[in-house]
Amino acid sequence: MQAPELRPLGVGDVLDRTFNVYRAKPLLFIGLSAIWYLVLVLVFIALAVAVFAGALATFARQANNPGSPLAASPELLSGAVVGIIGFVIVGVVLAILLFSAQSAALVDAGSRRYLSKEASIGESFRAGISAAGRLFVAGILAFLAILALWAVVFIVAGIIAAVAQGGALGVLVLVLAGLIAIVGTFYIGASWLVAPVIVVLEKMGPMGALRRAWHLSEGNRWRIIGIQILLLILNLVLSVLLTGLFAFGGQSGQPGIGNVVQSLVNLASTIVWAPVEWIAFTVLYYDLRVRKEAFDLQLAAEALPQS
Repeated sequence: MQAPELRPLGVGDVLDRTFNVYRAKPLLFIGLSAIWYLVLVLVFIALAVAVFAGALATFARQANNPGSPLAASPELLSGAVVGIIGFVIVGVVLAILLFSAQSAALVDAGSRRYLSKEASIGESFRAGISAAGRLFVAGILAFLAILALWAVVFIVAGIIAAVAQGGALGVLVLVLAGLIAIVGTFYIGASWLVAPVIVVLEKMGPMGALRRAWHLSEGNRWRIIGIQILLLILNLVLSVLLTGLFAFGGQSGQPGIGNVVQSLVNLASTIVWAPVEWIAFTVLYYDLRVRKEAFDLQLAAEALPQS
């Protein structure tokens, strides 16, 4: 793969280079995307076995209880509820951590291939594990910031609506509050879109990565939003095409098999699509550095022979 000509890119150029990087090593990116789903399945199997073993232990104690089996049924019920809640909480946290590692691994591989360096599944896999915790915390901080924005906007809107004593003015205030919150969410999302890339490639902490992403995004937020919208449209088109294809092919007398096939196809499309997004964000990161920090000149200087 020839080294890319680093220059300021348009929205179309970012996507074009994204697909060029993907096409050059498709098995690398698909493998990195798929392996984390396999790990997630194994983790959920282990959790399910642990919960099932706990339930069996509880039933065994109940069977050895000299009292009436019905007397201990509330204990069994509460134990089952606690087990299910614990399973869900642990499962969600582990899933977010694993998908953070997947994102970090894809960013690492995308960066290496974009700069014409060698990349392997094992190397990028280790990079994903290394950055997963910091990426997880950065995502939590971004989520809390957006949540705080919505809370502040609607608390203020609620106070104004209460003062206005409801009516048409109160409804208008709430509608405006919703619009402000949505616009603010897009603004924050565009400002922090490349933060995961910074966490992985510059090995920054969560707060430092968010600050740096905000700085790099200044003056480029509309381009970032445009790239997000194009990626969303492409993903929707792919999903609609696959759904329509298998809905048409599933008009057989075995709808159960059709549903299984549809689920597998949806999973496959998710695995294939994930590298597109993270390669695009990586290319965008380098584009922002070229625009803000003359990263192209830095690379050219590093390539000169050293005396």
